[in-house]
Amino acid sequence: MITGSYALDAAHVEVDGVYTNKPSGGVAYRCSFRVTEAVHTIERMVDTLAQQLHMDPADIRMKNFIPPDAFPYKSATGWEYDSGNYPAALQKAMDKVGYAELRREQAEKRARGELMGIGISTFTEIVGAGPSNTFDILGIKMFDSAEIRVHPTGSAIVRIGVQTQGQGHETTFAQIVAEELGLPVENIAVEHGDTDTAPYGLGTYASRSTPTAGAATAVAARKIRDKAKKLAAHLLEASEDDIEWSDYKFQVKGVPSRSVTMQQVAFAAYTNHPQGMEAGLEAVDYYDPPNLTFPFGAYICVVDIDRGTGEVKIRRFVAIDDCGNVINPMIVEGQIHGGLTMGMAPALLEAITYDENGNIQQGNLMEYLLPTAMETPVWETDRTVTPSPHHPFGAKGVGESATVGAPPAIANAVVDALSHLGVTHLDIPITPWKVYAILQEHGATEV
Repeated sequence: MITGSYALDAAHVEVDGVYTNKPSGGVAYRCSFRVTEAVHTIERMVDTLAQQLHMDPADIRMKNFIPPDAFPYKSATGWEYDSGNYPAALQKAMDKVGYAELRREQAEKRARGELMGIGISTFTEIVGAGPSNTFDILGIKMFDSAEIRVHPTGSAIVRIGVQTQGQGHETTFAQIVAEELGLPVENIAVEHGDTDTAPYGLGTYASRSTPTAGAATAVAARKIRDKAKKLAAHLLEASEDDIEWSDYKFQVKGVPSRSVTMQQVAFAAYTNHPQGMEAGLEAVDYYDPPNLTFPFGAYICVVDIDRGTGEVKIRRFVAIDDCGNVINPMIVEGQIHGGLTMGMAPALLEAITYDENGNIQQGNLMEYLLPTAMETPVWETDRTVTPSPHHPFGAKGVGESATVGAPPAIANAVVDALSHLGVTHLDIPITPWKVYAILQEHGATEV
């Protein structure tokens, strides 16, 4: 993903692997340890290029985005991006934050000696592992499955192979079934994490639950709906070809008054099914995705820097995300808010360092700085919707997107605030003492 959201003809990546007896720095509690580094690299590179060419960071991105009509797009590193509209996301972020006005304000403040920066991050994630032809764990393929059983009462149970960690799977997966089958969401039980009964699945990570298990759930529900259509035809004494699914019920085409609900069909599946048809109403689906999904976003961060202390204050942060079709907006919003806070942490706070004797210097939470409500700004969020063309209902993963997009937006904003002093790069975390040292070096501190 090193080429990011940009139409690059070629790419070369060289990675140094280091053996160490110190704890791994690549596996973070927030994830996404595979894409965050790549996005941070390309987004810092784009800002550095803009600085060298004396271009606005937004303009250089707009000129180099993969065009919306180029999807599906094969990147220089071989990934096939499923869908995207990067200019629309960035434009929405710029409009929401008032980008032109902020640039004017920055120029005025800089003339007065004040330090204000505006940072942009336009990222593409890669989630939903994965297609069995390319993804496995020790040879075990990484597709997922779902089982659904509709009871005679019209209630249902859904068993999934992914485990909720607070993402709201119980709500999300119940909503998928409710939408596909027209059942009340409160009558749908979601069972997960029970190794005695759970269907085949490779777990929850890499924002893969909705792209894989969510897809399996939808397809299993559609299998049930196909059988239910035969039952509806039997109940309505009509040909199956004359039955349509409309407004969450089966009806005779052209005669909407002749209809039956899924609850009525479910009862018939156990009490009045046609001779020769197997009783019951249940289905299993093993979903092997044809491709990964590629959510994306455009983030703009505005910072002010205290010349007396070097403290970086996030004044505004606008996050536009696109994860395709959204199942539950509140759950997506919650994951974005949490992810943005977790993304702020490595940009400004968190680090693990060792002294010359190999002693860890952040051995407790007084020294290892986790973000709290005190440091967290008001996140301004919105979305665009670019459905995935290969997912059963057009959804993409979203759980890690904000942790990927936030760090470079913040880093770019700080570098932008200090660029007139000749600063071109700062390693994260960008701590107050690191910034203050730079201000001292350039005689820009305030007593």
